[in-house]
Amino acid sequence: MIPEQGESVLVVGGAGYIGQVLDLELLKAGYKITSLDANIHGEQDLSLLTSFPNFTQLTGDIRDQGLVAELAQKFDSIIFLASLVGEAACNLNFNDTIQVNYLAPLNWWTAVKYFGRAKRFIFTSTDSCYGQRPGERLREESELLPLSLYGELKAKVEKELLASQDGKTAPIVLRLATVYGLAPRMRFDLVVNLLTRDACFRKKLTIFSGDQWRPLVHVSDVARAFHMALDSPLEKVKGQVFNVGSNENNIQFKDLGKIITDCIPGSHLKILPGDPDLRDYYVDFTKINKVLGFSPKVSLRSGILELAAALKAGVFADPYNKRYANA
Repeated sequence: MIPEQGESVLVVGGAGYIGQVLDLELLKAGYKITSLDANIHGEQDLSLLTSFPNFTQLTGDIRDQGLVAELAQKFDSIIFLASLVGEAACNLNFNDTIQVNYLAPLNWWTAVKYFGRAKRFIFTSTDSCYGQRPGERLREESELLPLSLYGELKAKVEKELLASQDGKTAPIVLRLATVYGLAPRMRFDLVVNLLTRDACFRKKLTIFSGDQWRPLVHVSDVARAFHMALDSPLEKVKGQVFNVGSNENNIQFKDLGKIITDCIPGSHLKILPGDPDLRDYYVDFTKINKVLGFSPKVSLRSGILELAAALKAGVFADPYNKRYANA
């Protein structure tokens, strides 16, 4: 589907790890993109995006009521990515986390409904809402039992968005699998990226337990999923929740470690007893495939090889620098 001429999208959190990849995906598709970001991880090089005449970059705090009121009435669709992402980042300051991850998205949703311009409000959630569920195949209607504040607040926002639909603006929830892969605002605190980095530079990667299941999805495929949710007929997606990933990329950590060491010659895998991360879930992605026709284009192996090549080429001067982590 080709967007209507001048169709405008606000990407809240558009300079982040997923945001920049998504911005580029939508710009290439012909959308008029405005990216709003607070740049809490430092100023980003957005030259690739600013080369598009239909791209605008704004800097601002998503908690700013005046900014919310101004922007909520200006766009045909809004994609809400902004969040303090991950357990470590959320535990730094409880009040900030509540404001950013819970109050802010609901405030935006309230404003968007009031003005009534936007046709879609796409909210970014997480499969970690499922918590620790060994032996279950988890679908969108499965009970959410998050273990962390991050997952808990995502689940709460989901519930309130879907319970307060007004029939004008369609809320759409995308529950992302664990994201990985090369991106302009790189993160090395995500499991695949972290283990690939360690395999390249330390020639070893350490995994605890290894039996836990986790679904994985490449960042470029995540951007495609948002694009498809934006392009799909409204009756297909309004008020819907979609797990974003693929059934074949549910993997146990011990097997993930083997794939990484196979991709990076000379690296070694060490599996230790115990599991400091209790999340363990096997997610079903049938719905997004059937309803939107989504399936990943990037295989786990090719995503790892692409990242390893960038690391070996010196794209990142110091991949252990804290700028590449959210906390």
